[in-house]
Amino acid sequence: MLTGSYRKRLDADLIRWVGEGLLPAESATSIRQSLAREGGFKLPALLGMFGGLLIASSVVAFVAANWEEMPRLVKLGMILVSLAAALGISARLQAGGSTLGADAASTCGTLIFGAGIALIGQMYHLPADWPAGASLVAIGALLVALLLRSNGALIIAFVAMAAWSCGRWEESRGALHLPFFLLYLPALWLAFGRTNRFVHHAAVLALALWLALLPGDWLYGRFDYGLLAYALGLAAVYVVLGAVALDRGGPALLTCCLPWGLLALMAVLSVELIRILDASESRAGSAVWLNYLAYGLAVPAIAALLALARERRFALPLATALLTALIVPLVFWSGRVVGLPGKAVVAGLILVAAIGFVVAGVSGGVRRIMLAGSALFGLAILILLGQTIGTLLDQSVFFLVAGGLLLALAGGARKLFARLSPPAEAR
Repeated sequence: MLTGSYRKRLDADLIRWVGEGLLPAESATSIRQSLAREGGFKLPALLGMFGGLLIASSVVAFVAANWEEMPRLVKLGMILVSLAAALGISARLQAGGSTLGADAASTCGTLIFGAGIALIGQMYHLPADWPAGASLVAIGALLVALLLRSNGALIIAFVAMAAWSCGRWEESRGALHLPFFLLYLPALWLAFGRTNRFVHHAAVLALALWLALLPGDWLYGRFDYGLLAYALGLAAVYVVLGAVALDRGGPALLTCCLPWGLLALMAVLSVELIRILDASESRAGSAVWLNYLAYGLAVPAIAALLALARERRFALPLATALLTALIVPLVFWSGRVVGLPGKAVVAGLILVAAIGFVVAGVSGGVRRIMLAGSALFGLAILILLGQTIGTLLDQSVFFLVAGGLLLALAGGARKLFARLSPPAEAR
């Protein structure tokens, strides 16, 4: 999917390349025309989509106002007629080449299907089992996404199957819900063939939610700080998947793993830094099998990043940052977190990880990694200013040493990048 920011950067680059004589003006014009054909702005279809949604909203409001007075068969007939009409309009628009309008109509039909399931259950007083209803919505949405190539229906399918898994998890107080993959894997297969970024993010988040429920009933039961290490390992895997996909031109869906992995890393490392500075909370969590599983996936993934990346100056600082972040829970498990050395080590590791993300983002031209590193660095400084490492003098010494190391790193960065960059004749 070609975003607006990418188009603007590309247009600016084309103007510059033509001005410098690196690209003929005719080629630049052909590139612009190709981009316009691939993803031009379709105002009529967009307005038609909004108009259809408004009409559907008016029908829903009218039915809701007269719902109690309608016989059951009339209610059921209205649901079926509305569903058939929405999907029929979608199929006709799809055949006519109006993909955006067809997607809006099929999405509306999928929403009618979901509302119909809830209303039928209410009319006939069926047993209250909303997770089962969510699974039916997911199945129906998957069929619509397959038959009508609807992106909106596919997003609804991911949301519904995530709700289904959450409902079963809550009912069983944390039991593993493997039937989730009976719907997720076909939906993931469909999502890999789509270019819509919302579909990609929905696929990534649905899996992330299931993985978050894997440790059991941590929400209502006893929370263990070992879960932070599990989250850190999974976040590292997400970052690697996204980074390799960006660097190697992999599937667009995998690139959506990158921002969510970075957000998770920032959150977990910030919590770890807050914990290490609080004597009542700086205790190690339990090292359960999920921690070993997450680290067993993360470490080989980081090694694969170093092996597969085309640019070492991008992969090396990113891998360093990820490995540094993974060391943080090990300091807690070592039992040396209460004293001043443990606090300084954890704070230093988090700052090193933040700087590594910034260097990787700048070197690889990946702005989201650079912004994530900058945000993590700023959060760490704010946390350290709010909760001191030992005395104020100890904190002053820590900042002084960290600043001196950064200046030394800045002085040697040019030589480091020169060594990591291949010579011009070898390119």
